[in-house]
Amino acid sequence: MTHYFAYGSNMDPKQMVSRCPGALAIGRARLPNYELAFVWDSPGWGGGVATVIPSSSLEVWGVLWDLTDEHVEALDRYEGVAVGAYVKERVDVEAESGLVNALIYVATDDREKVPSQRYLDVLLRGAGAFSLPADYVEKLRSSGG
Repeated sequence: MTHYFAYGSNMDPKQMVSRCPGALAIGRARLPNYELAFVWDSPGWGGGVATVIPSSSLEVWGVLWDLTDEHVEALDRYEGVAVGAYVKERVDVEAESGLVNALIYVATDDREKVPSQRYLDVLLRGAGAFSLPADYVEKLRSSGG
């Protein structure tokens, strides 16, 4: 099994069921010293999509999942790893059980773009499903244009 930290639309359990059937949600987790940004212009979402950028004073909340190799292959395809849209990295996240080394996908595009309301709604649904902190949810909610 691979630990995977989702901070974007893959926080949403409904979306993960369709992308990675059988993936096990472990719960919420925190990525310290990073900030959430929206980049690129996703044709599928109609706006920017999430990535994380190193930051000395901020944090990103998300959902920790347990994935099989097949799930990781499916996410590689979805995230466009082969075409260079996202790259895979490993980071330490703070989960309820302690520090966990997890896979993340980081966008290669750094051009900021406002996310669509439809995309934000999926992030908010995931944030609500895993009880992410209220101030972080409010920050997500205000990320739209």
